[in-house]
Amino acid sequence: MVYRMTGFIKERYPAPTLVNYRAVSNFMWVVMDDCIRIYDMLQGKFKWTKAEYKWATVLRAQGLSFNEVARHPSPTLSRQSVSRALREYSTPKPVREPICVDELDQISRLVDEYAGKYTVVEIIDKIRTQLNFSHRRNYRSKIAWRIAAHLHYQAKLRDINYNDLGPRIATGQTTTRVAAQALDVLPCILARRIMQLNYKLYSPKWTDDEIRKLVHYMQSCDLKPDMVYFNKVLGTKSSTQCSVKIFNLRRKDVLPHASKM
Repeated sequence: MVYRMTGFIKERYPAPTLVNYRAVSNFMWVVMDDCIRIYDMLQGKFKWTKAEYKWATVLRAQGLSFNEVARHPSPTLSRQSVSRALREYSTPKPVREPICVDELDQISRLVDEYAGKYTVVEIIDKIRTQLNFSHRRNYRSKIAWRIAAHLHYQAKLRDINYNDLGPRIATGQTTTRVAAQALDVLPCILARRIMQLNYKLYSPKWTDDEIRKLVHYMQSCDLKPDMVYFNKVLGTKSSTQCSVKIFNLRRKDVLPHASKM
């Protein structure tokens, strides 16, 4: 039965053609879900559920080796897969207690107290040392978002010249982390603001006129193209968008590759 099904699939649906399991089900007179499960198992795609874990545990308790257990569900399942799955199933996962409202209020009070007195990195470290050790991993993100929502740092984010900073990050003159440290803001929030601003300022769609200007600049440029300069000349696309467009135009052979220029 298995050979009949695999033969039908190989004949009708050679790779990379997607298998029509409904047609396989009609041909085999077998429920479609069973056809999918059997074919996946033959390819080593075995999905572990609670039932499979319990079943494998029972077989192991009966004295079967990992190799013998692996041969039962799928001929391509390895002993390492069975061993790893049972080890993960039998090891209890640590359960973290939820952060209570009082602890969140304490974080907010400490952020209010430290805002403007210390850098954001120092604030996170200072607050974490005053909180329950078992929750420090959870607290880090909570502290960061409380800092991001604070009026002091909201004002800092509004005062940043994103039109100058965005191109410098895009061209590798600086990084988001270095810029955030210099400006004393969170790197994740700064990166999000830059992405949002770029999306508002620069449309993702290219007009024919913009493409013509980009191609003309690339063809007339004797030295290495400066996308920051072209971004300022064009004014409607970011330097990153220009670099990506050049890459796509070269793939379509509209522009010669860098080695041929």
